[in-house]
Amino acid sequence: MVKGRYLALLLVVCMGLSMISGCGNSEEPASNSVGDSVGTEKPDDGSLDDEDMAEINVMYISMGNATTGLQDVEDAINEITETEINTHVNLEMVEAGSYDQQVSLRLAGNEKTDLMVTFPEGASSFASMTALNQLYPITDLLDEYGSGIINTVGQDVLNATTINGETYAVTTWRSLVTSVYICMRTDMLEEQGLLEKAQSMTSFDEYEEILEVIKNNYSMAPMAGSINGVTLQLAGTNLLGDFADCEVYETHGDTLRLVAMDYGTTEMYNHYASEEYKAMLEKVTEWYEKGYVYKDSMTTEDSGETLVKNNATFSFIQNSEIGVETAKAAACGYDMTCVKVITMPIDTLSCTKFTWAVPTSATEPEAAVKFLNLMYTDERIANLLSWGVEDLHYQVVDGVATYIEGQDVSSCEYHSSDFLFGNQFLVKPWEGQSADFRDQAMAEMESGGKSEFLGFSMDTSTLTNELTAVNNVIQEYRPGLECGASGMGVYEEFLEKLETAGASKVIDEYQRQFDEWKAQQ
Repeated sequence: MVKGRYLALLLVVCMGLSMISGCGNSEEPASNSVGDSVGTEKPDDGSLDDEDMAEINVMYISMGNATTGLQDVEDAINEITETEINTHVNLEMVEAGSYDQQVSLRLAGNEKTDLMVTFPEGASSFASMTALNQLYPITDLLDEYGSGIINTVGQDVLNATTINGETYAVTTWRSLVTSVYICMRTDMLEEQGLLEKAQSMTSFDEYEEILEVIKNNYSMAPMAGSINGVTLQLAGTNLLGDFADCEVYETHGDTLRLVAMDYGTTEMYNHYASEEYKAMLEKVTEWYEKGYVYKDSMTTEDSGETLVKNNATFSFIQNSEIGVETAKAAACGYDMTCVKVITMPIDTLSCTKFTWAVPTSATEPEAAVKFLNLMYTDERIANLLSWGVEDLHYQVVDGVATYIEGQDVSSCEYHSSDFLFGNQFLVKPWEGQSADFRDQAMAEMESGGKSEFLGFSMDTSTLTNELTAVNNVIQEYRPGLECGASGMGVYEEFLEKLETAGASKVIDEYQRQFDEWKAQQ
Protein backbone atom coordinates (compact mmCIF):
# COMPACT_ATOMS: atom_id res chain seq x y z
CA MET A 1 0.00 0.00 0.00
CA VAL A 2 1.24 3.49 -0.74
CA LYS A 3 1.44 5.66 2.36
CA GLY A 4 0.35 9.27 2.43
CA ARG A 5 3.80 10.73 2.11
CA TYR A 6 4.23 9.03 -1.24
CA LEU A 7 0.93 10.00 -2.84
CA ALA A 8 2.42 12.99 -4.62
CA LEU A 9 4.83 10.67 -6.36
CA LEU A 10 2.37 7.93 -7.23
CA LEU A 11 2.61 8.31 -10.99
CA VAL A 12 6.41 8.28 -10.98
CA VAL A 13 6.55 5.30 -8.67
CA CYS A 14 3.98 3.34 -10.68
CA MET A 15 5.91 3.88 -13.90
CA GLY A 16 9.11 3.10 -12.01
CA LEU A 17 7.94 -0.35 -11.02
CA SER A 18 8.14 -1.48 -14.63
CA MET A 19 10.36 -4.22 -16.00
CA ILE A 20 13.92 -4.14 -17.15
CA SER A 21 13.22 -1.59 -19.62
CA GLY A 22 13.55 1.14 -22.20
CA CYS A 23 16.41 3.08 -23.61
CA GLY A 24 18.33 5.33 -21.24
CA ASN A 25 18.70 9.01 -21.85
CA SER A 26 21.48 9.71 -24.28
CA GLU A 27 21.59 13.44 -23.60
CA GLU A 28 24.74 14.91 -22.09
CA PRO A 29 24.34 16.14 -18.53
CA ALA A 30 24.68 19.82 -17.91
CA SER A 31 28.19 21.22 -17.66
CA ASN A 32 29.57 22.20 -14.29
CA SER A 33 31.24 25.57 -13.82
CA VAL A 34 34.15 23.73 -12.25
CA GLY A 35 34.87 22.05 -15.58
CA ASP A 36 33.92 18.83 -17.31
CA SER A 37 37.39 17.43 -17.90
CA VAL A 38 39.05 15.58 -15.05
CA GLY A 39 42.69 14.61 -15.32
CA THR A 40 44.57 11.84 -13.56
CA GLU A 41 48.12 12.57 -14.64
CA LYS A 42 50.53 14.03 -12.12
CA PRO A 43 53.45 16.36 -12.85
CA ASP A 44 56.98 15.16 -12.23
CA ASP A 45 57.11 16.69 -8.75
CA GLY A 46 54.28 14.40 -7.62
CA SER A 47 51.72 17.19 -7.07
CA LEU A 48 48.50 17.54 -9.06
CA ASP A 49 48.47 19.73 -12.16
CA ASP A 50 46.57 22.99 -12.49
CA GLU A 51 43.33 21.37 -13.59
CA ASP A 52 40.36 22.16 -11.39
CA MET A 53 39.41 19.37 -9.03
CA ALA A 54 36.13 17.64 -9.86
CA GLU A 55 33.50 17.45 -7.14
CA ILE A 56 30.94 14.65 -7.13
CA ASN A 57 27.85 13.98 -5.03
CA VAL A 58 27.36 10.30 -4.18
CA MET A 59 23.99 9.13 -2.87
CA TYR A 60 23.27 5.74 -1.31
CA ILE A 61 20.91 3.96 1.02
CA SER A 62 21.47 4.02 4.77
CA MET A 63 22.02 0.49 6.06
CA GLY A 64 23.07 1.52 9.55
CA ASN A 65 23.80 4.47 11.78
CA ALA A 66 25.30 7.53 10.09
CA THR A 67 25.82 10.53 12.33
CA THR A 68 29.13 12.32 12.70
CA GLY A 69 30.80 9.16 11.43
CA LEU A 70 29.78 9.89 7.85
CA GLN A 71 32.03 12.95 7.79
CA ASP A 72 34.96 10.85 9.05
CA VAL A 73 34.41 8.38 6.21
CA GLU A 74 34.12 11.15 3.65
CA ASP A 75 37.35 12.77 4.86
CA ALA A 76 39.23 9.47 4.70
CA ILE A 77 37.96 8.79 1.18
CA ASN A 78 38.99 12.25 -0.01
CA GLU A 79 42.51 11.73 1.27
CA ILE A 80 42.66 9.00 -1.39
CA THR A 81 40.56 10.40 -4.23
CA GLU A 82 41.85 13.97 -4.24
CA THR A 83 45.36 12.68 -4.77
CA GLU A 84 44.72 9.72 -7.03
CA ILE A 85 41.84 10.83 -9.29
CA ASN A 86 41.71 14.60 -8.62
CA THR A 87 38.16 14.28 -7.29
CA HIS A 88 36.45 15.48 -4.13
CA VAL A 89 33.65 13.19 -2.99
CA ASN A 90 30.56 14.30 -1.06
CA LEU A 91 28.70 11.38 0.54
CA GLU A 92 25.03 11.30 1.42
CA MET A 93 23.21 8.42 3.07
CA VAL A 94 19.41 8.43 2.69
CA GLU A 95 17.09 6.35 4.87
CA ALA A 96 15.73 3.41 2.86
CA GLY A 97 12.09 4.31 3.44
CA SER A 98 12.47 7.71 1.77
CA TYR A 99 15.05 6.78 -0.88
CA ASP A 100 12.51 6.47 -3.72
CA GLN A 101 11.02 9.83 -2.85
CA GLN A 102 14.38 11.58 -2.68
CA VAL A 103 15.52 10.12 -6.00
CA SER A 104 12.31 11.23 -7.71
CA LEU A 105 12.44 14.74 -6.28
CA ARG A 106 16.07 15.29 -7.15
CA LEU A 107 15.80 14.10 -10.69
CA ALA A 108 12.61 16.09 -11.23
CA GLY A 109 14.49 19.19 -10.04
CA ASN A 110 17.68 18.27 -11.94
CA GLU A 111 19.56 18.47 -8.63
CA LYS A 112 23.21 17.51 -8.95
CA THR A 113 23.73 13.83 -8.16
CA ASP A 114 26.71 12.28 -9.90
CA LEU A 115 26.61 8.69 -8.66
CA MET A 116 23.92 6.67 -6.90
CA VAL A 117 22.88 3.16 -6.00
CA THR A 118 19.66 1.78 -7.49
CA PHE A 119 17.25 -0.18 -5.30
CA PRO A 120 15.55 -3.49 -6.25
CA GLU A 121 12.08 -2.02 -6.77
CA GLY A 122 10.33 1.32 -6.94
CA ALA A 123 11.21 4.68 -8.45
CA SER A 124 14.91 4.20 -7.64
CA SER A 125 15.18 0.81 -9.36
CA PHE A 126 17.26 0.19 -12.46
CA ALA A 127 14.08 -0.82 -14.28
CA SER A 128 12.25 2.37 -13.39
CA MET A 129 15.12 4.73 -14.06
CA THR A 130 15.93 3.31 -17.47
CA ALA A 131 12.24 3.32 -18.40
CA LEU A 132 12.04 7.02 -17.51
CA ASN A 133 15.34 7.92 -19.25
CA GLN A 134 16.93 8.97 -15.95
CA LEU A 135 20.30 7.22 -16.30
CA TYR A 136 23.30 8.41 -18.27
CA PRO A 137 24.85 5.87 -20.70
CA ILE A 138 28.34 5.03 -19.40
CA THR A 139 29.60 2.62 -22.08
CA ASP A 140 32.33 4.95 -23.36
CA LEU A 141 33.22 6.12 -19.85
CA LEU A 142 33.73 2.52 -18.74
CA ASP A 143 36.03 1.91 -21.70
CA GLU A 144 38.09 4.98 -20.81
CA TYR A 145 38.01 5.06 -17.01
CA GLY A 146 36.51 1.75 -15.87
CA SER A 147 38.89 -1.00 -16.93
CA GLY A 148 38.98 -2.25 -13.34
CA ILE A 149 35.20 -2.59 -13.34
CA ILE A 150 35.14 -4.44 -16.66
CA ASN A 151 37.91 -6.81 -15.57
CA THR A 152 36.17 -7.46 -12.25
CA VAL A 153 32.58 -8.21 -13.25
CA GLY A 154 33.05 -9.40 -16.85
CA GLN A 155 31.11 -8.50 -19.98
CA ASP A 156 28.38 -11.11 -19.52
CA VAL A 157 27.35 -9.48 -16.23
CA LEU A 158 27.62 -5.99 -17.74
CA ASN A 159 25.28 -7.16 -20.50
CA ALA A 160 22.51 -7.47 -17.89
CA THR A 161 22.56 -3.68 -17.45
CA THR A 162 23.07 -2.97 -21.16
CA ILE A 163 20.13 -1.94 -23.36
CA ASN A 164 20.41 -1.49 -27.13
CA GLY A 165 24.19 -1.53 -26.88
CA GLU A 166 24.49 1.07 -24.10
CA THR A 167 25.45 0.23 -20.51
CA TYR A 168 23.52 2.24 -17.93
CA ALA A 169 24.77 0.81 -14.62
CA VAL A 170 27.10 -1.70 -13.01
CA THR A 171 25.84 -4.39 -10.67
CA THR A 172 27.33 -4.47 -7.20
CA TRP A 173 29.90 -7.27 -7.39
CA ARG A 174 28.67 -9.53 -4.63
CA SER A 175 27.53 -13.14 -4.33
CA LEU A 176 25.05 -13.02 -7.21
CA VAL A 177 23.89 -16.58 -6.67
CA THR A 178 20.92 -16.25 -4.32
CA SER A 179 18.84 -18.82 -2.49
CA VAL A 180 15.44 -18.81 -0.81
CA TYR A 181 15.70 -19.22 2.97
CA ILE A 182 13.18 -19.73 5.75
CA CYS A 183 14.54 -17.57 8.60
CA MET A 184 13.39 -18.32 12.18
CA ARG A 185 14.28 -17.08 15.65
CA THR A 186 16.67 -19.60 17.16
CA ASP A 187 15.78 -18.86 20.78
CA MET A 188 12.10 -19.67 20.22
CA LEU A 189 12.96 -22.87 18.37
CA GLU A 190 15.13 -23.92 21.32
CA GLU A 191 12.42 -23.07 23.85
CA GLN A 192 9.96 -25.36 22.04
CA GLY A 193 12.48 -28.13 21.34
CA LEU A 194 12.16 -27.49 17.60
CA LEU A 195 15.70 -26.50 16.65
CA GLU A 196 16.75 -29.87 15.25
CA LYS A 197 13.43 -30.25 13.45
CA ALA A 198 13.84 -26.81 11.86
CA GLN A 199 17.42 -27.40 10.80
CA SER A 200 16.51 -30.65 9.06
CA MET A 201 13.34 -29.40 7.33
CA THR A 202 12.80 -30.62 3.77
CA SER A 203 9.24 -29.41 3.09
CA PHE A 204 6.78 -26.59 3.69
CA ASP A 205 4.54 -29.08 5.50
CA GLU A 206 7.22 -29.36 8.21
CA TYR A 207 7.50 -25.57 8.33
CA GLU A 208 3.74 -25.38 8.80
CA GLU A 209 3.98 -27.74 11.78
CA ILE A 210 6.47 -25.35 13.37
CA LEU A 211 4.19 -22.38 12.66
CA GLU A 212 1.36 -24.15 14.47
CA VAL A 213 3.46 -24.64 17.60
CA ILE A 214 4.55 -21.00 17.60
CA LYS A 215 0.97 -19.81 17.17
CA ASN A 216 -0.17 -21.88 20.17
CA ASN A 217 2.62 -20.75 22.48
CA TYR A 218 3.36 -17.09 21.70
CA SER A 219 1.37 -13.90 21.26
CA MET A 220 3.18 -12.92 18.07
CA ALA A 221 2.46 -13.91 14.46
CA PRO A 222 4.35 -17.06 13.41
CA MET A 223 5.17 -15.68 9.96
CA ALA A 224 5.80 -12.24 8.46
CA GLY A 225 4.74 -11.12 5.07
CA SER A 226 7.70 -9.13 3.78
CA ILE A 227 7.26 -5.69 2.23
CA ASN A 228 3.93 -5.41 0.35
CA GLY A 229 2.58 -8.59 1.92
CA VAL A 230 4.75 -11.11 0.07
CA THR A 231 4.98 -14.52 1.72
CA LEU A 232 5.67 -17.43 -0.64
CA GLN A 233 5.71 -15.26 -3.77
CA LEU A 234 9.39 -14.58 -4.38
CA ALA A 235 10.42 -13.56 -7.88
CA GLY A 236 11.64 -16.39 -10.08
CA THR A 237 10.49 -19.21 -7.80
CA ASN A 238 7.56 -21.56 -7.36
CA LEU A 239 7.52 -22.52 -3.68
CA LEU A 240 5.27 -25.28 -2.41
CA GLY A 241 5.43 -28.82 -1.08
CA ASP A 242 8.80 -30.55 -0.78
CA PHE A 243 11.83 -28.32 -1.16
CA ALA A 244 13.23 -30.73 -3.76
CA ASP A 245 10.16 -30.11 -5.94
CA CYS A 246 10.32 -26.31 -5.81
CA GLU A 247 11.15 -24.66 -9.12
CA VAL A 248 12.92 -21.62 -10.51
CA TYR A 249 11.96 -19.84 -13.72
CA GLU A 250 13.38 -17.00 -15.78
CA THR A 251 11.94 -13.50 -15.27
CA HIS A 252 14.12 -11.66 -17.79
CA GLY A 253 14.52 -8.91 -15.23
CA ASP A 254 10.81 -8.22 -14.86
CA THR A 255 10.33 -6.62 -11.44
CA LEU A 256 6.54 -6.83 -11.83
CA ARG A 257 6.85 -10.65 -11.97
CA LEU A 258 4.36 -10.77 -14.85
CA VAL A 259 6.62 -12.34 -17.49
CA ALA A 260 7.87 -15.89 -16.92
CA MET A 261 9.75 -18.48 -18.94
CA ASP A 262 10.58 -21.99 -17.77
CA TYR A 263 14.21 -23.01 -18.14
CA GLY A 264 14.74 -25.29 -21.11
CA THR A 265 11.98 -23.54 -23.06
CA THR A 266 11.70 -20.34 -25.08
CA GLU A 267 8.02 -19.49 -24.57
CA MET A 268 6.92 -16.71 -22.24
CA TYR A 269 3.70 -16.74 -20.23
CA ASN A 270 1.79 -14.80 -17.57
CA HIS A 271 3.13 -16.00 -14.22
CA TYR A 272 0.04 -14.76 -12.38
CA ALA A 273 -2.18 -16.99 -14.53
CA SER A 274 -0.09 -20.13 -13.93
CA GLU A 275 -1.28 -23.12 -11.91
CA GLU A 276 1.80 -22.82 -9.70
CA TYR A 277 0.98 -19.25 -8.71
CA LYS A 278 -2.64 -20.12 -8.00
CA ALA A 279 -1.57 -23.04 -5.79
CA MET A 280 0.76 -20.77 -3.79
CA LEU A 281 -2.07 -18.28 -3.26
CA GLU A 282 -4.32 -21.06 -1.97
CA LYS A 283 -1.65 -22.10 0.53
CA VAL A 284 -1.00 -18.61 1.92
CA THR A 285 -4.75 -17.98 2.13
CA GLU A 286 -5.03 -21.13 4.23
CA TRP A 287 -2.13 -19.97 6.42
CA TYR A 288 -3.66 -16.53 6.89
CA GLU A 289 -6.99 -18.02 7.92
CA LYS A 290 -5.21 -20.28 10.43
CA GLY A 291 -3.54 -17.25 12.00
CA TYR A 292 0.01 -18.02 10.85
CA VAL A 293 0.56 -14.82 8.85
CA TYR A 294 1.06 -11.34 10.35
CA LYS A 295 -2.36 -9.72 10.10
CA ASP A 296 -1.09 -6.35 8.85
CA SER A 297 1.07 -7.84 6.09
CA MET A 298 -1.08 -6.25 3.39
CA THR A 299 -0.43 -2.71 4.61
CA THR A 300 2.87 -2.72 6.47
CA GLU A 301 6.02 -1.31 4.93
CA ASP A 302 8.18 -3.13 7.49
CA SER A 303 10.48 -5.88 6.29
CA GLY A 304 10.54 -9.35 7.79
CA GLU A 305 13.70 -8.44 9.69
CA THR A 306 12.07 -5.37 11.22
CA LEU A 307 8.99 -7.31 12.28
CA VAL A 308 11.16 -9.95 13.96
CA LYS A 309 13.25 -7.27 15.65
CA ASN A 310 10.07 -5.64 16.97
CA ASN A 311 8.80 -8.95 18.39
CA ALA A 312 5.87 -8.92 15.98
CA THR A 313 6.77 -12.15 14.15
CA PHE A 314 8.81 -15.32 14.54
CA SER A 315 9.91 -16.01 10.94
CA PHE A 316 9.97 -14.89 7.34
CA ILE A 317 10.92 -16.23 3.91
CA GLN A 318 13.47 -14.26 1.89
CA ASN A 319 16.12 -14.38 -0.81
CA SER A 320 19.66 -14.17 0.52
CA GLU A 321 23.22 -15.35 -0.03
CA ILE A 322 25.92 -17.33 1.72
CA GLY A 323 26.44 -15.99 5.25
CA VAL A 324 22.71 -15.41 5.66
CA GLU A 325 22.56 -16.32 9.37
CA THR A 326 25.16 -13.72 10.33
CA ALA A 327 23.47 -11.06 8.22
CA LYS A 328 19.98 -11.80 9.51
CA ALA A 329 21.09 -11.95 13.13
CA ALA A 330 22.55 -8.46 12.77
CA ALA A 331 19.37 -7.17 11.11
CA CYS A 332 16.91 -8.88 13.47
CA GLY A 333 18.71 -8.50 16.76
CA TYR A 334 18.30 -12.26 17.45
CA ASP A 335 20.21 -15.34 16.43
CA MET A 336 18.43 -16.72 13.39
CA THR A 337 18.20 -20.27 12.03
CA CYS A 338 18.04 -20.06 8.24
CA VAL A 339 17.08 -23.11 6.19
CA LYS A 340 17.78 -23.14 2.46
CA VAL A 341 14.85 -24.05 0.20
CA ILE A 342 16.18 -23.59 -3.34
CA THR A 343 19.08 -21.88 -5.16
CA MET A 344 18.74 -19.73 -8.26
CA PRO A 345 21.35 -19.17 -10.97
CA ILE A 346 22.76 -15.74 -11.81
CA ASP A 347 20.19 -14.04 -14.03
CA THR A 348 19.32 -10.56 -15.23
CA LEU A 349 17.17 -9.86 -12.17
CA SER A 350 19.98 -10.68 -9.73
CA CYS A 351 22.34 -8.41 -11.67
CA THR A 352 19.93 -5.45 -11.65
CA LYS A 353 18.85 -5.81 -8.02
CA PHE A 354 21.49 -3.38 -6.71
CA THR A 355 23.48 -1.34 -9.22
CA TRP A 356 25.58 1.81 -9.33
CA ALA A 357 24.59 4.36 -11.95
CA VAL A 358 25.20 7.91 -13.12
CA PRO A 359 21.86 9.77 -13.18
CA THR A 360 21.14 12.35 -15.86
CA SER A 361 21.40 15.11 -13.23
CA ALA A 362 25.15 14.41 -12.97
CA THR A 363 27.53 17.23 -13.84
CA GLU A 364 30.73 15.18 -13.48
CA PRO A 365 30.10 11.78 -15.13
CA GLU A 366 33.79 11.19 -15.89
CA ALA A 367 34.83 11.73 -12.28
CA ALA A 368 31.89 9.63 -11.11
CA VAL A 369 33.04 6.64 -13.17
CA LYS A 370 36.64 7.14 -12.00
CA PHE A 371 35.45 6.94 -8.40
CA LEU A 372 33.22 3.98 -9.26
CA ASN A 373 36.28 2.22 -10.66
CA LEU A 374 38.03 2.69 -7.30
CA MET A 375 35.02 1.15 -5.52
CA TYR A 376 35.55 -2.04 -7.53
CA THR A 377 39.36 -2.17 -7.29
CA ASP A 378 40.56 -0.44 -4.11
CA GLU A 379 39.95 -2.29 -0.85
CA ARG A 380 40.48 0.93 1.12
CA ILE A 381 37.45 2.54 -0.53
CA ALA A 382 35.34 -0.62 -0.27
CA ASN A 383 36.00 -1.02 3.46
CA LEU A 384 35.54 2.68 4.24
CA LEU A 385 32.11 2.72 2.63
CA SER A 386 31.07 -0.56 4.27
CA TRP A 387 32.45 -0.43 7.80
CA GLY A 388 33.82 3.10 8.20
CA VAL A 389 37.26 4.16 9.43
CA GLU A 390 39.36 1.35 10.87
CA ASP A 391 40.12 1.73 14.61
CA LEU A 392 37.43 4.42 14.86
CA HIS A 393 34.27 2.62 13.72
CA TYR A 394 35.57 -0.95 13.64
CA GLN A 395 38.66 -3.00 14.26
CA VAL A 396 40.15 -6.05 12.55
CA VAL A 397 40.76 -9.13 14.68
CA ASP A 398 42.25 -12.22 13.06
CA GLY A 399 41.30 -11.00 9.60
CA VAL A 400 37.67 -10.26 10.52
CA ALA A 401 36.03 -6.87 11.10
CA THR A 402 34.20 -6.29 14.38
CA TYR A 403 33.00 -3.45 16.56
CA ILE A 404 35.52 -1.74 18.77
CA GLU A 405 35.13 -2.70 22.42
CA GLY A 406 32.31 -0.71 23.97
CA GLN A 407 30.52 -0.16 20.67
CA ASP A 408 27.63 -1.99 19.06
CA VAL A 409 25.21 -1.48 16.19
CA SER A 410 23.35 1.24 18.10
CA SER A 411 26.37 3.24 19.31
CA CYS A 412 28.77 3.00 16.37
CA GLU A 413 28.72 6.25 14.40
CA TYR A 414 29.12 4.56 11.01
CA HIS A 415 28.15 1.09 9.85
CA SER A 416 26.68 0.14 6.48
CA SER A 417 26.53 -3.10 4.49
CA ASP A 418 29.22 -4.97 2.60
CA PHE A 419 27.09 -5.93 -0.43
CA LEU A 420 26.20 -2.37 -1.40
CA PHE A 421 29.49 -0.85 -2.48
CA GLY A 422 31.26 -1.88 -5.64
CA ASN A 423 33.20 -5.04 -4.91
CA GLN A 424 32.06 -6.99 -1.85
CA PHE A 425 34.95 -9.39 -2.25
CA LEU A 426 37.38 -6.62 -1.22
CA VAL A 427 35.57 -5.99 2.08
CA LYS A 428 36.72 -7.58 5.33
CA PRO A 429 34.26 -10.25 6.53
CA TRP A 430 32.24 -9.23 9.58
CA GLU A 431 32.34 -10.94 12.97
CA GLY A 432 30.62 -14.34 12.80
CA GLN A 433 32.16 -15.10 9.43
CA SER A 434 35.53 -16.75 8.93
CA ALA A 435 38.55 -14.86 7.61
CA ASP A 436 38.28 -16.81 4.34
CA PHE A 437 34.56 -16.14 3.95
CA ARG A 438 35.01 -14.09 0.76
CA ASP A 439 36.81 -17.01 -0.85
CA GLN A 440 33.93 -19.29 0.12
CA ALA A 441 31.40 -16.85 -1.34
CA MET A 442 33.31 -16.58 -4.62
CA ALA A 443 33.51 -20.35 -4.87
CA GLU A 444 29.75 -20.65 -4.34
CA MET A 445 29.07 -18.04 -6.99
CA GLU A 446 31.36 -19.72 -9.51
CA SER A 447 29.67 -23.08 -8.93
CA GLY A 448 26.11 -21.69 -8.87
CA GLY A 449 25.79 -21.33 -12.62
CA LYS A 450 24.32 -18.64 -14.85
CA SER A 451 21.00 -18.40 -16.60
CA GLU A 452 21.19 -19.37 -20.24
CA PHE A 453 19.38 -16.10 -20.93
CA LEU A 454 21.74 -13.80 -18.99
CA GLY A 455 22.31 -10.69 -21.07
CA PHE A 456 18.86 -10.32 -22.60
CA SER A 457 17.52 -6.87 -21.68
CA MET A 458 14.13 -5.48 -22.63
CA ASP A 459 13.44 -2.15 -24.28
CA THR A 460 10.00 -1.20 -22.95
CA SER A 461 9.89 2.28 -24.46
CA THR A 462 6.80 1.31 -26.49
CA LEU A 463 4.97 -0.18 -23.49
CA THR A 464 4.78 2.77 -21.09
CA ASN A 465 0.99 2.93 -20.98
CA GLU A 466 0.54 -0.83 -20.63
CA LEU A 467 3.19 -1.14 -17.92
CA THR A 468 1.64 1.69 -15.92
CA ALA A 469 -1.81 0.12 -16.19
CA VAL A 470 -0.55 -3.40 -15.36
CA ASN A 471 1.39 -2.06 -12.39
CA ASN A 472 -1.70 -0.29 -11.07
CA VAL A 473 -3.63 -3.56 -11.14
CA ILE A 474 -0.80 -5.45 -9.45
CA GLN A 475 -0.49 -2.84 -6.70
CA GLU A 476 -4.24 -3.06 -6.10
CA TYR A 477 -4.52 -6.85 -5.85
CA ARG A 478 -1.15 -8.47 -5.18
CA PRO A 479 -0.50 -7.36 -1.58
CA GLY A 480 -3.79 -8.81 -0.31
CA LEU A 481 -3.61 -11.95 -2.43
CA GLU A 482 -0.03 -12.82 -1.61
CA CYS A 483 -0.37 -12.58 2.16
CA GLY A 484 -3.70 -14.42 2.11
CA ALA A 485 -5.81 -11.54 3.43
CA SER A 486 -7.93 -11.04 0.30
CA GLY A 487 -8.89 -14.68 -0.13
CA MET A 488 -9.22 -16.48 -3.46
CA GLY A 489 -12.52 -14.80 -4.32
CA VAL A 490 -10.79 -11.91 -6.12
CA TYR A 491 -8.21 -13.99 -8.00
CA GLU A 492 -10.17 -14.29 -11.27
CA GLU A 493 -11.02 -10.61 -11.09
CA PHE A 494 -7.29 -9.90 -10.75
CA LEU A 495 -6.50 -11.88 -13.91
CA GLU A 496 -9.28 -10.20 -15.88
CA LYS A 497 -8.06 -6.74 -14.93
CA LEU A 498 -4.50 -7.66 -15.89
CA GLU A 499 -5.71 -8.60 -19.36
CA THR A 500 -7.71 -5.42 -19.69
CA ALA A 501 -4.63 -3.42 -18.66
CA GLY A 502 -2.55 -4.96 -21.46
CA ALA A 503 -0.71 -7.91 -19.89
CA SER A 504 -0.84 -9.95 -23.11
CA LYS A 505 0.61 -7.09 -25.14
CA VAL A 506 3.50 -6.79 -22.68
CA ILE A 507 4.24 -10.51 -22.82
CA ASP A 508 4.00 -10.57 -26.63
CA GLU A 509 6.51 -7.73 -26.91
CA TYR A 510 8.87 -9.49 -24.51
CA GLN A 511 8.56 -12.61 -26.65
CA ARG A 512 9.24 -10.69 -29.87
CA GLN A 513 12.37 -9.00 -28.56
CA PHE A 514 13.59 -12.20 -26.95
CA ASP A 515 13.19 -14.13 -30.22
CA GLU A 516 15.24 -11.49 -32.03
CA TRP A 517 17.92 -11.61 -29.34
CA LYS A 518 18.01 -15.41 -29.34
CA ALA A 519 18.42 -15.53 -33.12
CA GLN A 520 21.54 -13.37 -32.83
CA GLN A 521 23.26 -15.53 -30.23
